[in-house]
Amino acid sequence: MSTEAIELRKTRDRLAALNGAEWLLSSDGVVTSVEARTSEGRAEIARFHDATTPDEIDFFANAPHMVAFLLRLVDRAIAAARQGRLQTPAQARGKAVNYAAEAAMKCGEAAFLVFLEQRHGLERPLTDDRAAQKLRSLLRVTSRKELNNDSAAAERWRTLRADYEAWRKAGQ
Repeated sequence: MSTEAIELRKTRDRLAALNGAEWLLSSDGVVTSVEARTSEGRAEIARFHDATTPDEIDFFANAPHMVAFLLRLVDRAIAAARQGRLQTPAQARGKAVNYAAEAAMKCGEAAFLVFLEQRHGLERPLTDDRAAQKLRSLLRVTSRKELNNDSAAAERWRTLRADYEAWRKAGQ
């Protein structure tokens, strides 16, 4: 289990340990506190110092609600990922992703040409046209336009693009 999965499990367990208690903000005019209301009644769980800001008190008092909300979001994201329904930011904004244009622009980047040379045998001179031909060969397409219509080709492009980004980050 990954570190993130372990932390997520701990977060779920901590929230579950509250047994659905509702946290309520309370004040007697002098002391501000948070009480937990359970089936057995109310119990004070925190008192705030005079220097505590209203935003800090609000954050603390609403913590169980916020954690439950975020866990629901995580659960929906996990379910969407398992069903292959996650969207890119462009897709979420309602814009179609144009992988063909993206690939064409990459073929004009000097660093991408060097990447293709070093990792995929692009021959010199490093030109946009040679890069486009190498890209079509690597992605097994006859035209970059296929990247917008063929999900398997689009996935191959995303994988190649991720390899390029990793190569760049490694300082090659």
